[in-house]
Amino acid sequence: MSKAGLPGLELRDLCVGDGGTFSAAKARIIAYWADECARDLDKLMTHFTRDAEVVTPDGAFRGHAAVAALYQKSFDSSPGLRVDVEAGFVGRDAHCFEYSAVLCDGADDHWLVEGVNLMKLEDGLISSLRSFEDAPRRLLRGGETKEWTARRTA
Repeated sequence: MSKAGLPGLELRDLCVGDGGTFSAAKARIIAYWADECARDLDKLMTHFTRDAEVVTPDGAFRGHAAVAALYQKSFDSSPGLRVDVEAGFVGRDAHCFEYSAVLCDGADDHWLVEGVNLMKLEDGLISSLRSFEDAPRRLLRGGETKEWTARRTA
C-alpha cells in the first residue's frame, strides 16, 4: 500500500473546525492498514487503546488480547492483504473510511472485500473500529469477480 495510491485521502480539508480529528484519523487509518497489510501484529496493536473495541461481521472484540486474537486469526487464514482506500468521510465524533481489500488465503485464492470502517480515536489511538463490509467474493484470474465477468460479457 503506497500513499500515492490513496485516492480521496489526498485530503481537501473538509474538516474546518473539527480540531484536526479527521486528519489524525486519516493518518491513523493509513498507518493501521500499512501494518495490517504487512501482517505485523505487534505494530498493528500499537494503533489501539488498551480497551479498544473492534466490531466485525463475526462479532465484537474488546481489549488488547481479544483484538489481537481476532487479527492473528485473520493473519493465519489469509497471509496476504492489499487495501486501497477509496474515500474518507468526516463525522462529528467518528470518521469513516471506504475501502477495497484483497485477501490472499493459504491456497493462493484471492478474495475481494469492500466496505467501510467507522473509527473513533482516543488520545490519537483507535478506541473503536467497526467494519461494515460485503461478504468476500472470490476473484478470478485477472482480478475480476464472477459477477463482474458476467456483467461485462452479457
